[in-house]
Amino acid sequence: MLDRSARPLRGFGNWLADLVRAFYRVLGTPGRYLQDFLNGVWLGHSLHAVLVDVVIGAATATVLLDLLRIVFGVEGLETAATWVAGLAWLAGVGSVVSGLTDFKDTSPDSATRDVTVVHGLINIVGLVFFLVSLLQRVGGSHDAGFWLFLIGYVVISVGSYIGGHMVFKYGYSVNFNAFSKGKRAKEFTAVMAADALPDATPTKAMLGSTAVLLVRRGEVVHALKETCSHAGGPLSEGTLRDGTIECPWHQSVFRLADGTVKHGPATNRQIRYRARIQGGQVELQGPEA
Repeated sequence: MLDRSARPLRGFGNWLADLVRAFYRVLGTPGRYLQDFLNGVWLGHSLHAVLVDVVIGAATATVLLDLLRIVFGVEGLETAATWVAGLAWLAGVGSVVSGLTDFKDTSPDSATRDVTVVHGLINIVGLVFFLVSLLQRVGGSHDAGFWLFLIGYVVISVGSYIGGHMVFKYGYSVNFNAFSKGKRAKEFTAVMAADALPDATPTKAMLGSTAVLLVRRGEVVHALKETCSHAGGPLSEGTLRDGTIECPWHQSVFRLADGTVKHGPATNRQIRYRARIQGGQVELQGPEA
């Protein structure tokens, strides 16, 4: 039901994603590092999820402080409630910025993007209520600020529910390889003839039913799971640069040596296999833990 009702927003969502991408493109190299920070590459998972927890926690604490003040007559809580409400709003702004950074790499013309737009718009409305409430509190109107904040709290609760729907139904921002580690080879297993593997060329090979990316540098072979952890892009169609592979779908960059993320939007490392050339064959073992 939510999927169908969000579909009319698809055109707006695609326009917004293009706008955010264009903004980061204009920033150039600094924009790339800003994306990495906001995607949560340094955390190993989404920064947006962390900030959302701060919003919900601070907003809940604000409502509790106001209820203690208004319903139970506890005195002297106005300043504390104002500060915590300010924290909720500030974390909310960070959530919007990090959420937009993640959003730009959703699949166009998809239900995931449609529902994400609804999620974002609802939470922005909630933050507007938070801001007006904060301004009233600063001006001394704490009771009026409470009612506006309470409305905003209900609004962001709805938005948070939709955020959970995105994660648990669509796997939004979840490691694409979390439930498909791939075939495990306890012993070194031949996957292709060494002569068939060109030097410095991303090449797809199969270890059983698992697609693996191979990159040869002389007698050294690097092997990573071919499916990008961010959104499932084919790394064998990517671009090699300075010991890294860039995914062709959303430009996540992984180090060939160990699969770690150099640039997002991916936040989870690529699964790595041990590789060697033995007896004229490329052999793989693993994946590594």
